[in-house]
Amino acid sequence: MNPFFARFIGALLLLNTCWADEPVVTVQYRDKPPYSYTKDGKPVGFLIERTMEIFRRAKVNAHYQEIPVKRIMRDIQEDHSPICSPSWYKLPERELYARFSLPIHQDRPHLVLAGSHVEAKLRSTRTLKELFANPDLKLGKVSGTSYGAELDAMISTAAQSAMDSTVTPLGLANMIKRKRADYMLIDEEDYKFLNQQNEVDAQDVKPVRFADMPAGLLRYIMCSKSVGPAIMARLDKVIPQVMPGPK
Repeated sequence: MNPFFARFIGALLLLNTCWADEPVVTVQYRDKPPYSYTKDGKPVGFLIERTMEIFRRAKVNAHYQEIPVKRIMRDIQEDHSPICSPSWYKLPERELYARFSLPIHQDRPHLVLAGSHVEAKLRSTRTLKELFANPDLKLGKVSGTSYGAELDAMISTAAQSAMDSTVTPLGLANMIKRKRADYMLIDEEDYKFLNQQNEVDAQDVKPVRFADMPAGLLRYIMCSKSVGPAIMARLDKVIPQVMPGPK
């Protein structure tokens, strides 16, 4: 055998052995259509499918589980095993216990989804600051999630404490329909999906846009510290290959 060819085959076998010996990364994803959800027992949604392609191209062994959002946060913080999860904002407090990939998506700005019973009040409100300062309007929010540092800060200083509930965006919209809260923040992808599925009734909840809504944030793959720098580098290397081009 040609000595150069023999060395090449040996190096390839060694590389494949290294990949085989690596621990399998558990990719935990949220029930958050259209980003990620489970259908017919399989992970679907544009962002979990993009994540699966990233792991495939990076040759990182992974298996996929739909997990409640609070448990994902707990598992990554406790760092008992290699775990990654797509579709997270990179916040300073999260960087203390997690690693982040390059961005894999950028949101459009959030909009406000208002119950029909308060639509007139919201449409007469000029700014988000004025909205959060209104003590007669109650915000509903999905427990355990962030809306980005700027919106989170506004929510924390709202005149009326938010109703914090462990539900999906659809579940929260239904709670607003039942007047348990008056309005919610929802990103455009969530709202577009719910509309396409006829999940939200335009007679009960109305989208309201504010000119001072912060720009849409970047989303990342967030991983426990057990996912080492070498694996993160492999993920980062292929992310530009799967990112969609400008629209």
